[in-house]
Amino acid sequence: MKWIPCLLPWLLAAQSPEPFGPDSRFADGVYLTHAALLANQPDVEWSDISGEMVQLAEDQRVQIDGFGYKSGRQSGVPYAISLDGMPYLFVRHDARRRFYEFAGLRVAGRYSAISYDTTVHLRRLMKAYNPVNGRAFREAWVERDQQREVSRVIDMTDGRRLPLDKSTVQELLAREEDLVAALDRSEVAEEPKMLRALMIYNERHPLPLPVPQANR
Repeated sequence: MKWIPCLLPWLLAAQSPEPFGPDSRFADGVYLTHAALLANQPDVEWSDISGEMVQLAEDQRVQIDGFGYKSGRQSGVPYAISLDGMPYLFVRHDARRRFYEFAGLRVAGRYSAISYDTTVHLRRLMKAYNPVNGRAFREAWVERDQQREVSRVIDMTDGRRLPLDKSTVQELLAREEDLVAALDRSEVAEEPKMLRALMIYNERHPLPLPVPQANR
């Protein structure tokens, strides 16, 4: 049993927290909760997942057609996945096209950021006008689906998803007056500037991961 003490320092080093950032890597698999992701302990291995995967590297997205659990011990929507060490958060389930979509992190840290497309159902009243008198002579409600890009800030301490807009980012970064002032000088809520401000804040206020998870 003399070899056990020799291994303990290596095991402790492997579990020691490090600042979460763009170079952080996660164990490959499926995470069912935010706590599991913070602990870097996937709940389900890829070998227990069914479906066909498509990785859209340029868009930082992964789609899994026909996602399911082979063993039947798990059910429900996954929280996140890790592929080649990179985390992707679940963003939507397209029931009609039968795929689950996951978005990669554009910013990684205490305040992370993701972007993804979502379908918005629009209902508009359309009118036809008489060119002579300018009066509407026919009207009808027209319904259609439209794709829109959504951007969100992820508070990695608790998993909250917040709008990526100027007021929200300034509130989150309130402890750093220089970052708030820089955003305040921007006439338009420019997304690249907000992402840059988040990255600077994350460097100043690192989030150590993994976070130990109880009862696992």
